[in-house]
Amino acid sequence: MVSVHPSPDRSRSRRYVARALLILAALAPIGGCDCSSTNPVTPIILPPLSAVTLTPETDTLRVGQQEQFTAVAYDTLNQPVAGAGFTWISGNTGVFTVTPSGKVTGIGEGVAWLYAKAGGLKDSSSIAVYPDSGWIIQTSNTARNLNAVFFQPDGREGWAVGDGGMVVHTIDAGVTWQAQTGPTTANLNGVFFADPDTGFAVGNGGTILQTFDRGDNWKRLTVTFGENLNAVTFVNRDTGYAVGSSGAAVRTVDGGRNWSKQNLTAITLRGVAFAGGHDGWAVGDGGDTWGTIDAGVTWTRISPSVTNAQLRAVARRSTFAAWAVGAQGAAPFTTDMSGQPTWQNGTLGLNYDMHGIHFPSDLTGYAVGFNNSGAVLKSEDGGLSWTRQVSNTSRNLNAVYFVDTQRGWAVGTSGTIIHTALGGR
Repeated sequence: MVSVHPSPDRSRSRRYVARALLILAALAPIGGCDCSSTNPVTPIILPPLSAVTLTPETDTLRVGQQEQFTAVAYDTLNQPVAGAGFTWISGNTGVFTVTPSGKVTGIGEGVAWLYAKAGGLKDSSSIAVYPDSGWIIQTSNTARNLNAVFFQPDGREGWAVGDGGMVVHTIDAGVTWQAQTGPTTANLNGVFFADPDTGFAVGNGGTILQTFDRGDNWKRLTVTFGENLNAVTFVNRDTGYAVGSSGAAVRTVDGGRNWSKQNLTAITLRGVAFAGGHDGWAVGDGGDTWGTIDAGVTWTRISPSVTNAQLRAVARRSTFAAWAVGAQGAAPFTTDMSGQPTWQNGTLGLNYDMHGIHFPSDLTGYAVGFNNSGAVLKSEDGGLSWTRQVSNTSRNLNAVYFVDTQRGWAVGTSGTIIHTALGGR
């Protein structure tokens, strides 16, 4: 019998195959083939970075508009680094969203920061998103007269108050307004928040409401007076002021727990404003104007009055910068006269019946009221001259509030709320 032996080459080949099969078996995952696995990606190792820059530094987008932002990372030799792999972050996704490649989409009105991060460094851009140009009408979901409005600095959360104890609230810059239940049916004439959570509303019959939870719950404070209160302001979370009928000037220095009252005059006071913690003005019927320099401990009447018209609102930014508006187009303002704030007469025209004023900066201010339709006027020179804007409402406007020179709201009769995000343009 002849034995047959495999050739050396074939034996070596079989050994190689066997070894390969053993190696594959050892590398195979337990439980069989992982058919979803992919080849590992080698991570990008960045050199030490000196800076990250994001462009543009600021931008303004309309709701729904998209914009591509660009980020560049620089090494310690100030040379651009390719493939930095930025992480993009929206500071408020209710205002805008951003993709992993840096494309931003406007979602809702507001201002928020965009961040680009790489290698432990980051840069930021400020993005403002607006819904439309000019003044636009918002749906308040009430037909009651609205008499006052206030917004938080972010320009997204705000409140308006009005007749019958009405309080409406928004958290999306007024796109939607919802009623907040209050403990009164008295007309509410003023609203102000001393801090993000703590707010006050004042109204007829000595009504003072307070909330500690952004208006989810309001309680009526017990006071010993019954005058109608027309306006309220706070200079810090503890110290606040309100004015009203029979010349009432009331003050709290303990966050609303206790209120003291003075009756400065027999006439009705309708507006109050402070600059800093001590200097305040109160205005009212017959052009009556009262000032304090000691945080409301004492008040002094300005005599003679610069106007006999009813003054309904006052704004103050500093010792020497204040403005008021009222009936028959009255628009007095203060100037620095030999180191003393002195009232000067001003007018918008006799046909203007004005109810509200607000100056978000020393030069830019807005006044609202009525002149055959809802009247909105804007000043860009500190109240020396005024230009009328298109309000897009026929209703009387009672109050106005701006969070900056561009974004503001005005409220008025029959639940009217109008809004601009571009300074009324």
